[in-house]
Amino acid sequence: MRRLLFLLPFLACLSILLFAAACNQSSGGPRHSPGTATLNVRLTDAPIDMSNVQSVNVTLSGVIIYPEDDDVEFDVPELGENMQQESAARPTSLMSHPATFDLLTLTGGVSTLLASGEVPAGKYGRIRLEVSSAEIVYRDATTAALKLESNKVDVPIHFDLTANEDAGIILDFDAAASVQVNETASGTLILRPVVTAKETD
Repeated sequence: MRRLLFLLPFLACLSILLFAAACNQSSGGPRHSPGTATLNVRLTDAPIDMSNVQSVNVTLSGVIIYPEDDDVEFDVPELGENMQQESAARPTSLMSHPATFDLLTLTGGVSTLLASGEVPAGKYGRIRLEVSSAEIVYRDATTAALKLESNKVDVPIHFDLTANEDAGIILDFDAAASVQVNETASGTLILRPVVTAKETD
């Protein structure tokens, strides 16, 4: 009987702990579809010196992640389309509509959310940015369109997403290195995107 009385408080505490753990699993934290992870892709810009420029506006229409060692072009499904049936063997789109970003507001460690969504768990090797347009706004309020040599920018980065994981990647879009002058075409401004990527904690 004494042994039973001694175990009763211990069993009561154990029951409370198990109940609390069950509540946390059922109500707290992010929820994922089976076999998927959540990926957040953010955008920033390295410090630059463009004293006569007020803004460098870039409009992106797509953010696509590609499986590791995959150089084949697939039809990319829309964001959220058949996510439970997709596997990491196909590219995944994370952007649902075009958005414009002023790169000069993303300096000094500032970043902004570029795209986010559930993707199949697996190994990935690159992120593609699809650029639809770009322009420079000078401090005197005049603007100049940036010619795009290609609207697709592939950024190599190798990362592994596990099921039920929340992961993050930051893309550093170097405006100073990306904007160039084509001296053979009457000073035409060209956008040759220089983008690097790294995983975030």
